[in-house]
Amino acid sequence: MSSTLDVLTREECFRYLGTVPVGRLAVATLENGPLVVPVNFVLDGEVVVFRSDPGTKMRLLRGNPVSFEVDFVDPFHRTGWSVLLRGFAYEATPWEVEHLPVDPWPDGERHHWVRLVPSEVSGRRLQHVMELTGDSRGYL
Repeated sequence: MSSTLDVLTREECFRYLGTVPVGRLAVATLENGPLVVPVNFVLDGEVVVFRSDPGTKMRLLRGNPVSFEVDFVDPFHRTGWSVLLRGFAYEATPWEVEHLPVDPWPDGERHHWVRLVPSEVSGRRLQHVMELTGDSRGYL
C-alpha cells in the first residue's frame, strides 16, 4: 500500500469545508506573530461566516489579510485532508447574514457577524492507494 498527496480542486475544498463545524482563523499581529483562534462557522456559498465578540481578532482582521484553515486527520489510518483559505474578512451587515444558522458554541452574545471572502483556496488530501499486482495475463 502506498500513499498519495493529492491537490484538491476548489469545488472539493468547499465540499470538505462543509463537513466540519470548526475552523481556525489566523490574523497577523506585529508584536507576537500570528494569532490563531478556533471559530465555529457556516458556509454561505464560498464565504465563511462566523460570530464574534469584540476584541483582538475583530480589531486585527479589519483591513488586513486573514487565513482560515480546516482539516481532518485520521491518525490510525494516516490519512486526512486540509483546506486553506486566504483573503479578507469584514463585519457583515444584518441583511447579509440573517438567513444563516450560526450558533456560537461558547456562551455570550457574539453580536459581531464576520464574513471571510477568500481570494485564494487550496487543499490537499492524503490517502492510501492499494497496489494490485498480478502476472502478465492479469491474474492476481
